[in-house]
Amino acid sequence: MRYLLSILCILLIAASAAQAESDRQPIGLVKAASGDAAILRDARRVTAKPGNQLFQGDVLSTGATGSLGVILRDDTVLSLGPSSEAHLDQFAFKPAEQKLGMVLKFTRGVISYLSGKVAKLAPGSVRLETPSATLGVRGTYLAVRIEP
Repeated sequence: MRYLLSILCILLIAASAAQAESDRQPIGLVKAASGDAAILRDARRVTAKPGNQLFQGDVLSTGATGSLGVILRDDTVLSLGPSSEAHLDQFAFKPAEQKLGMVLKFTRGVISYLSGKVAKLAPGSVRLETPSATLGVRGTYLAVRIEP
């Protein structure tokens, strides 16, 4: 009986983990990648290629020869130059439910940002963070260079 109960618990845990993974919605995709460009997800490094889906919590990273261009579901555009890193910490784009917001952390390198619909529909719900400053976005284009 204990053995059957243990197996049932294991199956329930596996089913709920699979359901959580299938509930995970992509927040954007890679449009362009060259050189050393990667997506760090769940402690794994995936080589970035055009068409790769992006998820909340992903870290975008480029090496000395890399560049990366991504577009998020709300039409936000990010471009990373060589030796750059950006964290996709939070992203919500459900206008019908009034769930709008974004937090991006830029930790190193050269990164450009062009705001999308989240910044236009919910001014003040977008935050761009760097090691030395936090920017509130109200709809803008900016380029950032972060040196260690």
